[in-house]
Amino acid sequence: MFEFPLVLLVLLALVFTLFALLGWVVARSPLRRRTMDRFARRQHVEIVDANAAHVVSAMLITHRWRRAGLVLGVLGGLVWSLQYGSLTLHFFTGFLGWFVGAVIAEWRISGLDQPGTRRVATLQPRSLSRYVTPVVLIAAALVVVVLVLTGIVAAVRAGVTWSWGGWMAYAFAVTAVLTLTARAIVARPSGFADAAVREADDALRCHGLTVLVGSGIAAAYPPIAGLALHASHPKGVPTSTDPAWTLLVMAALILAGWWVAAWSPSARARRELASAPSAPHPLEQVEEEASTP
Repeated sequence: MFEFPLVLLVLLALVFTLFALLGWVVARSPLRRRTMDRFARRQHVEIVDANAAHVVSAMLITHRWRRAGLVLGVLGGLVWSLQYGSLTLHFFTGFLGWFVGAVIAEWRISGLDQPGTRRVATLQPRSLSRYVTPVVLIAAALVVVVLVLTGIVAAVRAGVTWSWGGWMAYAFAVTAVLTLTARAIVARPSGFADAAVREADDALRCHGLTVLVGSGIAAAYPPIAGLALHASHPKGVPTSTDPAWTLLVMAALILAGWWVAAWSPSARARRELASAPSAPHPLEQVEEEASTP
């Protein structure tokens, strides 16, 4: 007869195998047409034969890497929970895996340059503000300010402890990864000879940077909540303490990040609106018609 520990190990192996198989299926799932249509509508770009391969290749990379990261993060959380004698799903590890997958995807997209394609010089300035709207930048700046202030208050009230240092290290690491990835997206080779490919490449930059900023906003909730707990309990956070306001912080930042990544207006829409010719004033139009013989 099998001993109980051996049976438990077999069951755990089956569970992990099932999750790994599910992750493989999810990561290899085809890119849906509605995903492409939603991307085209949001980024105000037309998908045609000339740029379809470029857009589909980039979107397929993000589609697979984000989902693979999500599943691996969930599996990592399951393994981590075993040290406490339970099998628990952790939202944070799943999101962290998705975040890592999204970052890796953007670096992979940088290698999608079409070899042999003739390029043209462009005088358009390339900066973060070109690809991300002011609303998104302000939201990200507010989150950074809140994080810094929370860290300062926690250090003043409870001192610089290992917990404080760990959360600050996490915040600096996420900020560094986001900064380097954003610079890589902005600095991608551009100037495609085909206008349709140039527009698609510009749309992919706007999409990638906006998702990146939204992910960073959502990723700020663990250090902000942790440092706030550190500040509110200067003598040490009890293990049984789980205030309701920490859930509110989590919900607020995750919803804000999700809105930025998935629903915020594109910078391309703002550019189109700014470059559109303004309609003549009604009085000017009447005067012009009256003066016409």
